[in-house]
Amino acid sequence: MLAEGGLDIVVNDVACGEDAKEVAREVRARGHEAVIHESDVSDRDAVRAMIETTVTRFGRLDVVVTSHASSVREPILEASWEGFMRTLEVMQLGVVHVAQLAAQQMVQQEPLGESRGKLVLVGSVRAFLPIAGSSAYNMAKAATRHFAKTIAAELAPKHINVNQVDPGWVDTPGERKHYTEAQLRSAGAATIPWGRLAAPEEVAKAVRFFVSSDADYITGAELLVDGGFVLGMDRYAGLDEGAER
Repeated sequence: MLAEGGLDIVVNDVACGEDAKEVAREVRARGHEAVIHESDVSDRDAVRAMIETTVTRFGRLDVVVTSHASSVREPILEASWEGFMRTLEVMQLGVVHVAQLAAQQMVQQEPLGESRGKLVLVGSVRAFLPIAGSSAYNMAKAATRHFAKTIAAELAPKHINVNQVDPGWVDTPGERKHYTEAQLRSAGAATIPWGRLAAPEEVAKAVRFFVSSDADYITGAELLVDGGFVLGMDRYAGLDEGAER
């Protein structure tokens, strides 16, 4: 979607797997350049190298989307410290590494139109809904939410936009590790007022808006893409507490 909006793309994937290669092919098919970079966002030096690669290749860095993920689903009584910390290192500190180092690059650039750069942090409704079974993930998303608003205030005078998209329950391949197709359909209908899970493309459309020139005057904003899930929390009763959103 960002390529359709006119952007060349650096696809970062810790494993440089087939998914990353497919994204790169789709970007090129839309007439734009795509670079695949392999880095773990919990590694600050690796993030710095990713940004340096981007600037070397394209001359500047205009948009960053923090869409990385790691979540070990464990009730707090059984949670391993290793799994808990890995989740925080990726989901909380990884956001800090990417956002800070990207902003340090953006502030050196001449504005394109009104903006020197756009940061879009992908949050979650779990930032404010304490859904059981994923305390580390919930904690990281809550911290990211406040972090986004804080740096938005700091970077506004520099004309760097910082906004956040909060997906609800999204229909992704990862959900198939926990549910069958029938279970996902029935859970979506039972728990989400819109009657189904979100498609990844619906989250991407919100991101695309925030990085467009139409959003040059918007910073510190938060956009729910959840089909009314938060509004319909009374429907949540009876859903498996391990469901990921």
